[in-house]
Amino acid sequence: MAALAHGFMTVLFMVLGFLPYIIFRCLAYPGVWVVYLVSGKLRRQAIESLGVAYGDALSLRAKKAIARASFFNLFLGLMDLAYMIARPGRSLNVFTLEGADYLKEARKEGKGAVVAIAHFGPFAAMLVRFLYEEFRVKVVMRAPKNKVWRAELISRPKLLALQPIYSTPLRACVTACFQALKDNELLVMPVDQNYGGAGRIFVDFFGRKAGTAAGPAMYAWKTGAPLLTAFARPPLPGSRRWTMALEPVALDRTLPEQEAVLRATQDMTSRVEAFVRQYPAQWSWMHRRWKAEPREAELLRGQVLSKTDN
Repeated sequence: MAALAHGFMTVLFMVLGFLPYIIFRCLAYPGVWVVYLVSGKLRRQAIESLGVAYGDALSLRAKKAIARASFFNLFLGLMDLAYMIARPGRSLNVFTLEGADYLKEARKEGKGAVVAIAHFGPFAAMLVRFLYEEFRVKVVMRAPKNKVWRAELISRPKLLALQPIYSTPLRACVTACFQALKDNELLVMPVDQNYGGAGRIFVDFFGRKAGTAAGPAMYAWKTGAPLLTAFARPPLPGSRRWTMALEPVALDRTLPEQEAVLRATQDMTSRVEAFVRQYPAQWSWMHRRWKAEPREAELLRGQVLSKTDN
């Protein structure tokens, strides 16, 4: 199995290295259609999530259309990541970067930077663009279930500058994240997924409490590294380039750590919601964002924060 995985990845990157992008997309699109047609569970979850967010404000037909577009945007974006790893220079033609000065300043400070992203637009391919800012990039992600593919993903020479940090086991993940910032690297973490593990916090997302990892804000708080969000806006009419916008997130150090982290996480989540409301088909609705249920103490913590804001 290990030899098969290695051989497949080797051939894949070899082919992508010379395959024109238009042909790559023509080959990829039918494959995504097949995955879409057999993924009934994901389609149902997407419509369910849209129901949670919009209720009866959207018709079932509209929800199905958004779910289908969301599915294609996600899977084609993941395929684009493989293409851009094989041909990283292409990312310069796909993304216009706003806020590059924040990264330059972070590099001078030598503490790395924490960048919170969402499963929005070509988020996976967007990661390759960071490599041109002279940072080594570490990406926190869920490990593939298959151990062979997990090991293969880490060992690929082409991925050394875009290295995954697996979210489990938790202790190893935490250690690797702190080490990345100590080494002045870019630590990229999603902020829009359901999180039910230790250290979760609940913030408002589309008017409902959503379990969220405190990691991005917590690492920035403890290390002094700058905290940024990075989202890609769709191309304007007449343009083919996405705008990859970096914006700083404030951490109020006059507050206790727990409260400051909660406020910053709410800020990042509110930014995600604003983008999703503007471009709903670009977000991954297949994810069960509101799966975790808050306990009484967690709800009380959020209520205390709301009272201090008013």
